[in-house]
Amino acid sequence: MTRLTLHILLVAAWGALVSVSSVCAVETSSLKGNVVDIEGKPVDGAEIFIYDSANTKRPADFISPKSDKDGRVLIALPTGKYWAVARVRKDERYGPLMPGDKHSGEPVEIELTTDQVLENDFVVADIREVGKKKRTMRDDCLTLRGRVVDTNGVPVQNAYVFAHRNKEVVQLPDFMSAWTDEDGTYTLYLPPGEKYFVGGASTFPPEPKLLVSKELIPEADKLDIALDIELTLQ
Repeated sequence: MTRLTLHILLVAAWGALVSVSSVCAVETSSLKGNVVDIEGKPVDGAEIFIYDSANTKRPADFISPKSDKDGRVLIALPTGKYWAVARVRKDERYGPLMPGDKHSGEPVEIELTTDQVLENDFVVADIREVGKKKRTMRDDCLTLRGRVVDTNGVPVQNAYVFAHRNKEVVQLPDFMSAWTDEDGTYTLYLPPGEKYFVGGASTFPPEPKLLVSKELIPEADKLDIALDIELTLQ
């Protein structure tokens, strides 16, 4: 082996060592998630989907292991700012959430610093549970009912109708119906005497652009309203 060849090999080895050292020097921290349902019970099998931007309508940058029977999950991450949501699927497929799947709603913004263990709670729910939980049980509740149809007037199954009090929303809608049946029918219960913004969606949570929707101002003495919701399918 010539002296020149030996020199080249030593330089290459040093470069590889520096590269490995740089990788090992990445500063890390941990996110500890506690996942519960709307009754406050621990959720087994939930995953935390973590993004490096507020755009969560794309593949996640990191996905945690599944939560244990106590709803606990731990994932190590590079330091930085992230947005996180918790999800529970009935099967292993990806794509839009379907009936029976659960979601924690609007992403939580977190910022991790070196050697930090940040703890955050996530509440996951199926919209059928959320709709039932938020339902007004008073005798004088306003009942909104009708069908969800596509732009051709064809009933849409596995969609839902939501209502919120403010036109711009940064969280889950205030009220949601259950999933529609094969006839596209829905029923939504609301407190009377208020103005609402009403819309429909086929994925959960609804796309932010869908939160600007129909304005509904019920008449004071009217407690049963028929309203069909047109849904543009993607």
